[in-house]
Amino acid sequence: MADLVTLPLGFDVPEGWTPVPPIAPGLVFVAVHPNPRAEFTPNITLGIQQRPDSLPMKDIADEAVERLGRTMALLDVLDRQEVGSAVAPGCTQTLRLRTGEGQDLVQIQVFLTVPGPAGRVVLELVCTADPQDARTLVPDFRKFVASVHVRRETPQEKENDGD
Repeated sequence: MADLVTLPLGFDVPEGWTPVPPIAPGLVFVAVHPNPRAEFTPNITLGIQQRPDSLPMKDIADEAVERLGRTMALLDVLDRQEVGSAVAPGCTQTLRLRTGEGQDLVQIQVFLTVPGPAGRVVLELVCTADPQDARTLVPDFRKFVASVHVRRETPQEKENDGD
C-alpha cells in the first residue's frame, strides 16, 4: 500500500479550468472545466503517493485500473505506454469508463516518478471527461502534465521553515 507524502510541486492551471478543493483522499489538486450543457463536469486531478515498493510503473497503472474498476459498470484500457527513463519511469493509459448510471467517460492517466524525501514518489495525474469534451480538453491536460515540476526552496523559504 502506498503512503501519502507532500512535495513542493509547481504547475500551471490551464486557461478555462477552475481549481476546487480536493474531496478524495490522496488528491492534492483538483480543477474542473465548467460546461453547463454537459452531464459530466470534466476534471483534472493530481495525487501523490510515497511508494515503499519497487513495482514497475505498468503494475502501478494496473492498481489504478483495479481500484477504479470497483466503482464502474464498464472499464476498458484502450491504450497504455511506458514513458520516461530507467531513472524516472512513467506510464500513460487511456481508459473508457461507464458509470453505474450509464454515463460514458474517457479517462487519461499519467504516472510519473520523482525523487522524494524518503525514496520513490509517484505522481498520478488524471483527466476525466465525456468522450465529446475529451477531444477538445486533452490538449489542456497535456499542457498541465508538461508544466508539473518539483519546486526548489528559495533561501527565504528555508529561513521561514522554523517559524
